[in-house]
Amino acid sequence: MLLGLPIWTVACDSTSGSATTVTGGAKSGGVTTGGAIGTSGVVSSGGARATGGVVSTGGSRATGGAMASGGVVTTGGTATGGTTATGGVTAAGGATRGGATATGGVATTGGVFSTGGTSSAGGSSGSRATGGAVASGGSMGTGGTTASTGKDPCKPIGWATRSGRTGGTFDVTGGGDIAPIVVKSFADLKTYASDGQARVIHIDGTLGAGWSGSSGDRLEIKSNKTVVGLRAGTGLKAAIHINNASNVILRNLVVRGPGSNEDQAWDNINIEGSSKNIWVDHCEFWDGQDGNADVVKGADTVTFTWNVFGYALSGHPHNLSNLIASSDSEPESDGKLDITYMFNWWKAAMERQPRCRYGYIHVVNNLYTSDSSVGASKLGVTNGYMCNVRTENNHFISQSEPIDLGKQAGTGSVQEAIGNLFESCSGNQKGSGTAFTPPYEYKSFMLAASEVKALVQKYAGATLASPTACP
Repeated sequence: MLLGLPIWTVACDSTSGSATTVTGGAKSGGVTTGGAIGTSGVVSSGGARATGGVVSTGGSRATGGAMASGGVVTTGGTATGGTTATGGVTAAGGATRGGATATGGVATTGGVFSTGGTSSAGGSSGSRATGGAVASGGSMGTGGTTASTGKDPCKPIGWATRSGRTGGTFDVTGGGDIAPIVVKSFADLKTYASDGQARVIHIDGTLGAGWSGSSGDRLEIKSNKTVVGLRAGTGLKAAIHINNASNVILRNLVVRGPGSNEDQAWDNINIEGSSKNIWVDHCEFWDGQDGNADVVKGADTVTFTWNVFGYALSGHPHNLSNLIASSDSEPESDGKLDITYMFNWWKAAMERQPRCRYGYIHVVNNLYTSDSSVGASKLGVTNGYMCNVRTENNHFISQSEPIDLGKQAGTGSVQEAIGNLFESCSGNQKGSGTAFTPPYEYKSFMLAASEVKALVQKYAGATLASPTACP
């Protein structure tokens, strides 16, 4: 397992025209077969203890991931069979929703470094062992220590998992467990993404012909969809539009715009209307025209995790990345626009990292860097009209106004700055009051600001080797 990330799931590669059917899968609360057997067991806080084997007590079924059960359905609608995993599935901390489907078990090669613990049912994530328990030849080391923090286990977290500001929990599943469809043309992608059925869609290759202004290719995504790149770096040359849709998962895609401008052009991704319970994970949004990723006009309960919001083209004066609400006069957004940003990387953005109105915005464990060859990074996190922001444990590097209070206005507009790290920054670095308390669990996997840079730089973006991978 990679440094700093826990063992939550084991990735199962999916290839074009085929899928993997797991026949020996993990049983919730049961003993997995074919996996690694610890002779003494590893105890993780809040997690499961292995006694003569690995017992998954907190795992949940992968409902949001793209698990093939009977073969992949190609764009022509035929099933091509698929393969059978004979090694079984080992649940180390539980399978994740929207995350990985395990195949083949876990092989110990000189020991297992425990960095993440296990995930419990109900949406809380695993605990991270900072000292690690090192197994030698499969047995548990005796010198490791257990801590109470860990990483996001590649599942929906934050506001996307709530039914509203005052509502209960919501299980973000996207297309659920149905067999994925592999698409190799933009026409097929548009058809399946916008229809009225639950879909798991795997994108094979770079699709779309690009756009300029408000003409060209645009992908409409409707409710109960999982849209995911088949491999790392999967490109989409089309703006994404999610309007009046719910329960959507978008992962592992690189969207590059034609460069920023001051026109009211298409954003790389725009979420609006009555859209809610949207999870955008491990994607990259570069050089958006009006913006990289906007959430406006009454949308609600959105989470962005492990994304890159970047600008790479010089000579463009409108590198304004993430806008929340279009104006101070947007009554449909009152009481909505609740958004979580966690483990994202803003690269060379001028402003709007993000800039908000109305919402309850949680900006936690993100990285901010600048690039003078692209343009100045002027404003960081900006709270505007009636916007309540909790800016927590982020790492700001070379930002001229990382905590921007200049647009603070209206009832309840506040930005609380907690535990942030400022490196080579100028301008304001202090908050303005006390923000909301998030109604979801996140502190068990929140990082100290000093840990953010290394992990975000390593794992953010469209870096997943397969649709079910969890680094």
